[in-house]
Amino acid sequence: MQDANRTQSPYIKALSCSAIALVAGLVALFLGFRLPSFTTNSEAASQLVALAAVPGLIVGLLAKKSTRPWPLWLIIVAFIIILIAVTIAHEMTAEFRS
Repeated sequence: MQDANRTQSPYIKALSCSAIALVAGLVALFLGFRLPSFTTNSEAASQLVALAAVPGLIVGLLAKKSTRPWPLWLIIVAFIIILIAVTIAHEMTAEFRS
């Protein structure tokens, strides 16, 4: 009975947000926009996959573990907030990775 109160397909919804963010990032990369830490297009594309997937996995886990169901708008908002936080952390630690 407790499963009826959970979010239906949380990982699919969150990873759909990741797919949309990845496509938007690749389109921006194709148009010439990139983060300052990206040096080559192949490096940028591979890091964009990770930057888009990590927030989706985190939000999917949070929605799955929640005792209350998450509406779609909450999944999208949480994804955007975590995406911004992960991107800022990525850019702040760029000098340590090079």
